[in-house]
Amino acid sequence: MVNGKVAGIMRKKSLLKKMILLGSVLSILPVVAIGLFAYIQSSKQVQERVNQAEVQYLSQLNASIEQVLKTVEHTLTNLSESRVMEDAMYSEMEAPSFQLYNNLKSEITHLQSFDTKVEDVIIVNKQRNWLIKNSGIKRLNEHPDEETYLAKFDLTPHTSWQLVAKSDYKDPISSQSCPYMISLVKQLPHITIHKYALAIANIPACSITGLITDGEGQEEILVVNEDGQIILHKDRTMIGQPFSGHPVAQAELAMKGVSGQLHAELDGRPYTVTYMKSAFNGWTYMSVVSIDQLTSESRQIGWFTLAVSLFILLLCFGIVWLSTNKLYRPLNRLVTAIEGGSEGNEPSSRNEVQVIEDHIKQLFNSNSKLENEMRSQAQQVGALFLHRMLSGSLKETEIREKLEHFGLSRSWEHMAVLAIQVDTLENTHYESKDLELLLFAVSNMTEEVVPKEQRLPVLLMDRSVVVVNGYEGGGREAADEHVYRLTEKLKDLIARYLGLSASIGISGIFFDMKHAARAYEEALEALTYRIRLGKGIIVPYGSLNAGKSSIIAEYPVRTEHDLVQAIKLAEQEEALTLLRGWMSDAIHQIELPDHYQLSLVRLLNRILLLAQEEGITLGKSGAYRMSLYEEVLALHVSEEIEEWFKEKLVLPMLRQFGERRSSQDQKLSERIIDLIRNHYESEFTLEDCAARLHYNASYLSSVFKKETGHTFSEYLAGYRLQIAKQWLTETDMTVKDIAERLKYNNSHNFIRAFRKQEEMTPGQYRSQYGGK
Repeated sequence: MVNGKVAGIMRKKSLLKKMILLGSVLSILPVVAIGLFAYIQSSKQVQERVNQAEVQYLSQLNASIEQVLKTVEHTLTNLSESRVMEDAMYSEMEAPSFQLYNNLKSEITHLQSFDTKVEDVIIVNKQRNWLIKNSGIKRLNEHPDEETYLAKFDLTPHTSWQLVAKSDYKDPISSQSCPYMISLVKQLPHITIHKYALAIANIPACSITGLITDGEGQEEILVVNEDGQIILHKDRTMIGQPFSGHPVAQAELAMKGVSGQLHAELDGRPYTVTYMKSAFNGWTYMSVVSIDQLTSESRQIGWFTLAVSLFILLLCFGIVWLSTNKLYRPLNRLVTAIEGGSEGNEPSSRNEVQVIEDHIKQLFNSNSKLENEMRSQAQQVGALFLHRMLSGSLKETEIREKLEHFGLSRSWEHMAVLAIQVDTLENTHYESKDLELLLFAVSNMTEEVVPKEQRLPVLLMDRSVVVVNGYEGGGREAADEHVYRLTEKLKDLIARYLGLSASIGISGIFFDMKHAARAYEEALEALTYRIRLGKGIIVPYGSLNAGKSSIIAEYPVRTEHDLVQAIKLAEQEEALTLLRGWMSDAIHQIELPDHYQLSLVRLLNRILLLAQEEGITLGKSGAYRMSLYEEVLALHVSEEIEEWFKEKLVLPMLRQFGERRSSQDQKLSERIIDLIRNHYESEFTLEDCAARLHYNASYLSSVFKKETGHTFSEYLAGYRLQIAKQWLTETDMTVKDIAERLKYNNSHNFIRAFRKQEEMTPGQYRSQYGGK
């Protein structure tokens, strides 16, 4: 007894220490690992978050500033192309032009809004010797800044953004204290090579600088133009300074690409420089962030993580100590009860775990596990037998023997096979991967609806839930009524609880189980009638084509031809209407559902042939083409088939034909305009244009009208009138000579057309706008 107690005490101390040590290790190591991981990841994510935030901030700042600049450029372009500006270009802006001046000032005022931030708009006409700005109209040759404005005619391109200093102008261009202006300079007119006018929109640089806000960890934001000047900075004194003098430029960073992030040392401190180059005007947006700020936050996170980890370690060690002692007590009592020998027994040299393990192994030597496994295998073998029976691979004698063997023999007088299929998962909250789970749910519902004594075990075969249903007593009509009630109830349950549409095919009534395979085929064949009858149907096989001969509907060749033509012409509405009509003609009118697949393949072949002829790619080649046939033949509901053709084939082809046609019409209109500008001094007609371009004249007329909004003759007459106005103001040609060169029948016709358009004669126009 003394030896036993000593051995027990030694064993207890050894196992208890091992348990405490193991528990401590298992609790400490994860805490340490998680703490280190949390610190490293948090530090890394802090810096990544700030870097990402800087990229997003620069992108937003770029978008905000460019929105203002694009608005100004678009509005100034509209002003320069307006009728008021066109009239002003030919005006001397003297007292009689007061109304024109007021109209022009009104247009300029619209450009000066809060959104555009434009403070002043300046219009300069070198040819007519005037200048208009907020302070009024002045003669250019008398203006103190004449040379400054004339120098802008040398700028390239003809539209450009410039950073200008207020100090460069003697006549103030801004009332604000901001020393620099951002100017949009447009040289006019657009349509001529010789530029003799300017449209200038001035925006105070400080107004746009107001868009710069404090970003994530941001220290400095600056914007540099293509000339290397800092044009935007929160510090006004930095605006206009050369970027080469900034510490970022002195760090000689290689800013390659459109955007990126670089690391640099500025004044001995590490920084992250984020940059983004604008495709709109070539400006470079830069953000400079101190990494010291980020690492200080990371150190705070590290100390906090260390404190939390130490607390958790102490807590875990205490829990391990208490729980190990508590767990060991029942373990020790269990081992003592298992060993339970007499006083003369020698103490066991095995530890507690080995003792329990040996006794547990003895418990598994019983036959209970084997019996359970055999029962489970018997159910699986029974299901395999039913699969083989319904697939027709068993002989009549085998069927009878197996039914008796598996306890499935029934004395039913009438039997039928039910095949249940989910119609579609389209427009539901389910996905295709959920189908097997849904069929399992349908199988469970079938077991509940059909009493166990009236069915064989429910099977899942391919995409169908199949059950052999039997009925005792009554005649055939009573059996049909009984089956129909069960299927109606089952269909309603599926719709109510699963929210799905399901169809059920019912075989003909049979009286011997040897006919079950044929009945299974009948049930599946009944389901094919969904193509005509729609979704959510119950189809008894005996009601199909009862006493009627099948009629093979004629394939709608004409509808197919019209559909292909509509696709070629990119007429979407017409094409979709014809597709719907083809579905009605080719599918809904057939008697045997099997025949619809021939029509589907025929239409698919025709559309694929059209795509090949036109060089249109609908997807991958090879196996992909084969998958198209498999996809369409796997569909059994007319709405799904129509939607498949629409989304997979018709709409993609309509888009490509539409893009081709739009691009072709635009290029054709540009060629017509080019011919008009090169032949306006000759007897040039639409037929001449058609002959040169090798197109039908009626087709050219419709395309030109659609693209320009004018007929060919209207555009030619308008262009000749513009040339006449130019000759009247810039040459000393007589009205008669102009009429002859522009191919008018006589000068009277020319004068009449000119007066109708300009409300004055050519002579009056020349007098008013100053010809040579």
